[in-house]
Amino acid sequence: MQHITILFLFVLYLQPMHASNSNIEEVANRIILGDTDMHYSEALRVIAKYGHELSPDKQAKLQARGFDFSRQIVSSYRPQNLDYYVDEGIFRFHYTLTGFDAVLPLDADNNGIPDYVDLIVTTFSNIGNIDFTEMEFVRPPGDGWYTQIDDGGSEHYDVYIFNLETGYYGYVQAEDYAQNNSPITRGDNEFSEDDEEERAMVTFMALRNNYNDFSGIESEIIEVTSAHEFFHAVQYGYDGWEAGWLLESTAVWMEEHHYDNINDCYQFLQEFFDEPYLAINYDVNRGYGAYIYFSYLTDNRVSNNLIRTIFERSREYNSYDVDYSIPTVMAALNDYDLDFETVTHDFFIANGMLSNSDSAGVYQYNEASAFPMDLPTLEQTITASSDTTIYYYNQMLETFSALYYLVDTEDTTWNNLVIDLLTQDSENMRYYVTSIVEHKNDSTPNTYDVLTAQTQTIDVSSVDSVIFVVSAFGYDTINSEFSMRIIKNSSEEMATDLELIPIINQYSLHDPYPNPFNAQVTIHYTIPTNQPVNISIYDILGNEIRRFPHQKMGKQAIIWNGMDRYGIPVSTGIYIVNMKANSFTQSRRILLLK
Repeated sequence: MQHITILFLFVLYLQPMHASNSNIEEVANRIILGDTDMHYSEALRVIAKYGHELSPDKQAKLQARGFDFSRQIVSSYRPQNLDYYVDEGIFRFHYTLTGFDAVLPLDADNNGIPDYVDLIVTTFSNIGNIDFTEMEFVRPPGDGWYTQIDDGGSEHYDVYIFNLETGYYGYVQAEDYAQNNSPITRGDNEFSEDDEEERAMVTFMALRNNYNDFSGIESEIIEVTSAHEFFHAVQYGYDGWEAGWLLESTAVWMEEHHYDNINDCYQFLQEFFDEPYLAINYDVNRGYGAYIYFSYLTDNRVSNNLIRTIFERSREYNSYDVDYSIPTVMAALNDYDLDFETVTHDFFIANGMLSNSDSAGVYQYNEASAFPMDLPTLEQTITASSDTTIYYYNQMLETFSALYYLVDTEDTTWNNLVIDLLTQDSENMRYYVTSIVEHKNDSTPNTYDVLTAQTQTIDVSSVDSVIFVVSAFGYDTINSEFSMRIIKNSSEEMATDLELIPIINQYSLHDPYPNPFNAQVTIHYTIPTNQPVNISIYDILGNEIRRFPHQKMGKQAIIWNGMDRYGIPVSTGIYIVNMKANSFTQSRRILLLK
């Protein structure tokens, strides 16, 4: 029996996107209230950048929680009550044996240093060896130039071990631009020798004084947390304003590189593959799972040095107001004679396999057999009978994302499956259809055939199912619409020279506007004949929130005010707009922000 995976790859370039300070108030409020159910590192970055724009009242409340507004970069204060320290290499570890922040005083080897601190010291010694000796990253800037106004105290990199708020493993806090004691050296990392930075930042790191409330082995938690968080300090030594998704994805990649046997990173994969329709650079939270993009590249296409090259390239782009993360990655790949479009296209193919078989070639993941999923979430399962043509018009695809479909081929009354891309290339967009044929055999390892063509006819007479993924490459847009048709035919022969069909007078659910929305969203749709049509709103769990039955033909529009069928406002989140008429169905995702 054979298994065939068909992938339509439509992936887009994203022009630099402007950063936003629109959530500074929400972030400040959550910190003031002590909300630990948030991404603290990203919250610190938002406060660091936009904190001075807050009202005096909000600033005062943040100051009461330990934030310093005296510098251009707003930061939290360093702990003041840690009366011991130990130096190891470039690191200085601050701790105490008394009070709320005390570490366990157990000292089994009688070296005068608590075993808990010894474990952290050893961990950082290993981390430094890999980061600076093996991978040749530049060490973070020093804080010695301002120790007269802060308690950093030396050129060492400072790690503070104390009682963090519940839920936080650790964090890195940016304090000031490197060498900001002179306008000539401001933002330049003094350790980068011949290279010059403009946005390098001095940071310090915080770790917990114990991890008793966390599940898992404490030593392993310390190892992956230290590797992840310290890499943020390294990143800030190149460009402290780099996009959050890129900071987090490469930090997770780094913790996996340091401690490959722990695999704490797998917890982020489920969310990433559960929502394949979201871009790899969608947001910071998705950035954790986006480490798999860089794992794919370093598993198959390029050396581990790519990660360092990305941050070397980040020096060239001012990321304060504009997100240049994708151009930065593109430039780094070019340094290795790799084309971003080609390797990202291959990344989506690999996600349609999720295989560690050598026969997968450049599409394999070394650890795929241990991943917590077999495939990404399917956009739709197609079960139509033989001799059927199904059209999919105006399908929405987000930048750097993919849609996965499954065609049930177990019905033995038909032989050929035709996947036909109706949307043609334009000046700004290029489209791909890639088929993956997996040959399964009980006596030999699985093998794969990969084919790229606009129209493909596949013999499915001995195939259980077909999976295809849709994706695209372009320049000026962050979303792409595509159309396709699927033909299930019982003939033993099928012509492949199918003509493209004009997309006119067809069913269509257009892009809701505005999206995201706050008060209301307008939903436009088109139907060619006078017949019953249902427009329904579903939450992300599939519960129907509201239904709008309509029977008018032509181009129509309805308005949803964000309330359910009982007139009760729904909460912030992602909702699905679904249009259904006879056998036609189409969905759009919308985001309600309050």
